Amino acid sequence: MNEKLILGSKSFDVKMRRTGDNFTLFVNDEEFKGSYARTIDGGLSINFGTSSAICYSERYSDEIYVFAKGNNYLLKHRQVRFDSVEQDVINDDKVLSPITGKLLDNKANLGSAVSKGEVILVLEAMKMEHRLTAPRDGKISRITSVEIGGQVKEGDFMFEMEEE
Repeated sequence: MNEKLILGSKSFDVKMRRTGDNFTLFVNDEEFKGSYARTIDGGLSINFGTSSAICYSERYSDEIYVFAKGNNYLLKHRQVRFDSVEQDVINDDKVLSPITGKLLDNKANLGSAVSKGEVILVLEAMKMEHRLTAPRDGKISRITSVEIGGQVKEGDFMFEMEEE
């Protein structure tokens, strides 16, 4: 998934690929390779070549507070599609497709009352199913118009919960 990373007054196009504990981070047109490991106290030990840092983070809505190397950072992010069309502001009640694939099943309708963790939509990619679940108890206020068997792209809107 491409993301727009906002750090202070600067904005960066970011994409990350992860394999096990190794990752490749693409920031604007630069590529960085590294590895990470979780620390006993909940932090992350991040290594880029010969540099390393222990980082701690706290997420609140679309903001991530990071403490690294004695500095505090406030990161804001917005997901964008691969075609760089910026999406609506992301919130916990809006669910986007995490993969490119096809819609295999729709288990809820507009206005359906759902429970946290209940499967709403099922996607399929490379013969593997991916279940999209309700982030909390509530009602479905919007749902994708894609027909069963139709294609969805990573980052496409899937469904949204009614405001509490």
